[in-house]
Amino acid sequence: MAVCAAYDTSSDKESILTILKVLGDLLSVGTDRRIHYMISKGGSEALLQTLVDTVRTAPPDYDILLPLFRLLAKVGLRDKKIGRKALELEALDVTLILARKNISHGQNLLHCLWALRVFASSVSMGAMLGINGAMELLFKVITPYTRKRTRAIRGRSDMSGDMESSAKYHPPDASMLWESYSGMPL
Repeated sequence: MAVCAAYDTSSDKESILTILKVLGDLLSVGTDRRIHYMISKGGSEALLQTLVDTVRTAPPDYDILLPLFRLLAKVGLRDKKIGRKALELEALDVTLILARKNISHGQNLLHCLWALRVFASSVSMGAMLGINGAMELLFKVITPYTRKRTRAIRGRSDMSGDMESSAKYHPPDASMLWESYSGMPL
């Protein structure tokens, strides 16, 4: 896929944004076949590597990161190995760090949570996120606590702990937790 090869070697901001737009347009029209083709040609690895490289620039460029997170969420839902790839390329760690830095910036945080949700699609990656402090991050996001809301969150986290042994485990959607807590979308 020529776009992925160009994407891998691009460093110019405008080039990266153009490639992200083209990829987003290509993958939003049609069937899952295009997404699976992109995954088979290393597209998800290219997206993850670009995420890591963009986050490591000082300061991170959110004009690139937000569309990149949206594309990662779309592709990651179809890539069964996205969590493992994110762990290998250190995208899991940089996304958690970025989410912690953006607790007070709702739109940026929401995009990080989308990516973390996709990365946690397997039990082992969900456990790895738990070890790295993702639950603590969620409790910082969902503040101030009230008894009713704290019980609901504890119930969800207890339920997810009980389901970790199940092969069909689906992690709770953090953005839905936030929306149900605050009554407003991020």
